[in-house]
Amino acid sequence: MSDVGGRMLAELRRIREVLEGSQPLGFGKRQEPSYVFVKWDGKTVWYGRDRHEGVNRPLEERDLTGYVVNVWRFDRVDATTQEKVPRLNMQVRADKDYIVQTGFHTNFSKTFLAGLNELEPSALEEPVTLVVETNEGSKHRPTLFCRVEWRGTRMTPPIEKGREPKELYDEVVTRFGFTDPYAGEDEM
Repeated sequence: MSDVGGRMLAELRRIREVLEGSQPLGFGKRQEPSYVFVKWDGKTVWYGRDRHEGVNRPLEERDLTGYVVNVWRFDRVDATTQEKVPRLNMQVRADKDYIVQTGFHTNFSKTFLAGLNELEPSALEEPVTLVVETNEGSKHRPTLFCRVEWRGTRMTPPIEKGREPKELYDEVVTRFGFTDPYAGEDEM
């Protein structure tokens, strides 16, 4: 590609990003992200959390396609035990922003992180698809897995037994430059 063509392509990408993430100017309601999480109940795998009503609503689709724009780890305090529970957030920009929340030590989290690590950083300039798979029919307890697809290709690397999610997470953060959007808030 010529230098001029490369600059034009870069400018078109910049314009697309501005339009996709643009907030209407003036007074108005701020667009909040939709929080979703995965849980297998025998028929549904995605649930949307209505933060105002405190209700979980099942989502029928199994795939989420969009731009992965951030991934960060955080600790949530369990309401019953008061213990910190490690969680993973994935911000996906699609028809709106989605924050996918999952347990940090789950197979869903590990397979998501391992699949993302198979991509080059430039791949996140294009949409990826997160496909939820279950071990339906297995005699083991229900388990969810996340398969990352890019350009119709599944990123399904084997995960060595005993590999810690922290190692996978650290690789993703280093590779893609993701940051915790709330880091440092406790210091204020």
